[in-house]
Amino acid sequence: MPTEISAKKLLLMPAALVAIGTALAGCGSDEGLKGAAEAAGLATTPQQSKAFVREARPADLEYVPVGSSVTRAAPRKPVEDYKKIEATLEAKQKANAAAGNTAKTLGSTPPPAPAKIPQN
Repeated sequence: MPTEISAKKLLLMPAALVAIGTALAGCGSDEGLKGAAEAAGLATTPQQSKAFVREARPADLEYVPVGSSVTRAAPRKPVEDYKKIEATLEAKQKANAAAGNTAKTLGSTPPPAPAKIPQN
């Protein structure tokens, strides 16, 4: 069963697509149709950030450009700090292993006998 589309509908579809595309393109920049898009409710303006956000962020953000090779001096930790960290991690590992072994022994106990129903 073929469907017939009238010539009016064929011309209306591209016109509608052009109108929608123009309206959406107006939302993309500050020039052109952005004011009309805002008035129609199709575009929004960015809100001012909250006070706690403005206070937390520095005024001058120093971003590293993409593709650049910026080097900065990173202070090296002394070897003693690494030894302390390693010792605390090993102590935690031993404590976790002991807790795991305790859990294994507690988990291997036999289940209790079922409750006996009194016979009257």
